[in-house]
Amino acid sequence: MSRHRFAAVLVAVCSVAALVLAAGTAARSHHAESTGAVDGGVLKAAIADNPDHLDTGIGFAVEGWELTEATGNGLVKFKDAPGAGSSLVVPDLAVAMPKLADGGKTYSFTMHRGVRFAPPVDRAVLPSDIKYAIERLYHVNSPGVGFYTNIVGASGFAKTLKGGISGIVVDDKRMTITFHLQHPDGAFLDVLAMPFAFAVPKGMPYRDISTDSKWRIGTGPYVISSYVPRQKIVLVRNPNFKQWSPNSPRGHLNEIDIQIGVTPEQAVNETINGQLDWYIGAVPTDRLSELKARYPSQVHLFPRNNDTYFLLNERRYPFTKLAVRQAANYATDKKALVKIFGGQGVASETVVPPGFGSAYREHTVYPYDLAKAKALIAQAGAAGAKVQIWAPNTDPAPKAAQYEASVLSSIGLDVTNVKLVDESVYYDELLSQKTDPQMALTQFDQDYPEGEDFVDTMLNGENITQVGNNNTSNTNDPVLDKLIDQTKLLPLGAKRNAAWARIDKLFMVRDAGWVPIMHRLEPKFVSARLHGLVFTGSYFELIPEMWLSK
Repeated sequence: MSRHRFAAVLVAVCSVAALVLAAGTAARSHHAESTGAVDGGVLKAAIADNPDHLDTGIGFAVEGWELTEATGNGLVKFKDAPGAGSSLVVPDLAVAMPKLADGGKTYSFTMHRGVRFAPPVDRAVLPSDIKYAIERLYHVNSPGVGFYTNIVGASGFAKTLKGGISGIVVDDKRMTITFHLQHPDGAFLDVLAMPFAFAVPKGMPYRDISTDSKWRIGTGPYVISSYVPRQKIVLVRNPNFKQWSPNSPRGHLNEIDIQIGVTPEQAVNETINGQLDWYIGAVPTDRLSELKARYPSQVHLFPRNNDTYFLLNERRYPFTKLAVRQAANYATDKKALVKIFGGQGVASETVVPPGFGSAYREHTVYPYDLAKAKALIAQAGAAGAKVQIWAPNTDPAPKAAQYEASVLSSIGLDVTNVKLVDESVYYDELLSQKTDPQMALTQFDQDYPEGEDFVDTMLNGENITQVGNNNTSNTNDPVLDKLIDQTKLLPLGAKRNAAWARIDKLFMVRDAGWVPIMHRLEPKFVSARLHGLVFTGSYFELIPEMWLSK
């Protein structure tokens, strides 16, 4: 699943409403503070485990996107602003926003001249590099391919991997690139703003280049100069970077040194002792109250557009039966699970998160009802059916999975075991049909700020793939698929949002392919010298905005 981070966070020290308010305020105040930014310095950072990938064509987790956002660029980008401000799409490698034609099915861009790839590629970025980046997604079984299927010729290219995608037309001499879509799509610019569409040099191999310094290069203010899995990641300034637009910041830090293998508890202690500035992860559950009291200016609560849930694989017995999926929902006490996560979010049954305006409409199709759950298991003839639950090995995920195992056992299912998987490989395995679990704890954070990102990506049966499958419940409901496809044709606005809200509820009524738990928040504890924290839904903290006081 996309955009994952399961490290334990946030105790329930105040009401959720107050937390959300504080989160928004913290994001705004730090963005304003960045106007007095100081250049230079080495940021001392840490992370619990390897990021999933440092290849923009393959990476799909928050940790990797935080780093590649600082090293790469696409035609357009999400505005560098906190909270809802980051939902605005602005030009990046493109000189201006595209010219639209053919009823919204043709997007034409002109690109900046003089933008260069970092050494050792060391040449100008061309429109054909954007085309190559998108076509490469299909060669590397990227989890991002589903975002680009509306481009004319993409479906045929996916089958043959020959001849290129005909709907992407480039002219390197004129620095133009044009996209022809099968249908209008109000979210197409959001799709182009994601790292999957960042420029990569033609010739980049059709494999994961995360540890290959020859190809692990981009166009942004920083380059990943070193990556030794399980040890360290180092970012330094890109010697070829010259700011071409106010939307493409040059960054303030000279270097970012990231130590791999630091636990959340260790990170807190090292931050207190002055050994660490920034942790790519959240505050441990049992430390937040203390930290808020002792270091109030260093603790920040950021809202995430997030779903945390158990997937129920509709292709794997007993979850092939709707009654069993409904039973799992009735039997699960969402508030109990939120407590296991340290009160870190809002218990909810929705797919669309609260930060998406009128596309979010809370519903309660499955109130807690253990008796009804048991009756549904009996009705389905599923008593004694064997179930294995997957979860990542980082706290508090194992505790949440054990809780759910006890729930399913109490309604008559036979939970054989909870399988814990190292988080560094968990989502690669989860997104593959070859290793597809019956049930698994997972989460999804915003790729781009529109209802299509959540509903179409995770619920449309047309997006089911063998590898990189974001529809991990394998929900394939023709009624939902038709409604989703119709909604994607609508222009952005109230009517489109209302349609997403309707589909959200209909999914739980007709399919119940998830046991939703909550929408999460992200608490952070940083050093007193770190400033310029700008938190966005897609990338979390923006590295180019960070700076260190002297």
